[in-house]
Amino acid sequence: MQDDLIFDIGMHNGMDTEWYLAKGFRVVGVEANPLLARQVADRFSDAIAAGRLVIENVGVADKAGELPFYVNWENDEWSSFDRELGTRNDTRFEIIPVICVNATTLFERHGTPYFVKIDIEGADDLVVRAVGRLDEKPKYMSVEDNGFTSLLAMHAAGCRSFKFMDQIEKWRIELPNPPLEGRFAEGRFGAYTSGPFGAEVPGQWLSLDEAALFYLTHIRPPGIGLGDHWWDIHAKFS
Repeated sequence: MQDDLIFDIGMHNGMDTEWYLAKGFRVVGVEANPLLARQVADRFSDAIAAGRLVIENVGVADKAGELPFYVNWENDEWSSFDRELGTRNDTRFEIIPVICVNATTLFERHGTPYFVKIDIEGADDLVVRAVGRLDEKPKYMSVEDNGFTSLLAMHAAGCRSFKFMDQIEKWRIELPNPPLEGRFAEGRFGAYTSGPFGAEVPGQWLSLDEAALFYLTHIRPPGIGLGDHWWDIHAKFS
């Protein structure tokens, strides 16, 4: 494991990448949308030149090849290889071809990172399963909640401790100083950000049973489902 490396899978406009770089980490940013990938490359050209940032303008799929990507012009966070997700709510979209790789290829190319952030609209579990196949695991991983199976998939990949981060309320988080991860860097966790990671995620680590109880009580109660908030699931490997 490379303890100074973070994978930002679903880099979007680079706001998480910017914060990871400010905290002193190297970053591999993975982004399927070529327009966003170019914008982030221009913005952080110095970090790229210094070898602190590598941008992979690819999608993640089961098999390598070219797939149609649904670029949502009204909310580019919704862009996806899944037509239903990428074109939701009758919003305007464009279909473009994007080269895809299996997530295992990314780990073979760049090594095992310290932390993997995953937010790729419908394909998160492909990366989770690839992490599960690694001989050497990261220390931490986070995934956008896509249902109870997200938690089970992370456990199957080797995660043994869990936390949940409310993506609506994350702007309230006050980061510890001295920091618990990397260097101290101010974090403004608004839209287009995922928030802190690892030891800096608020709350106590939960076992699978405790996490399942919290999930079914607070996040998607049976018969009620997801409320007004959405969540990221953070996990620590044993």
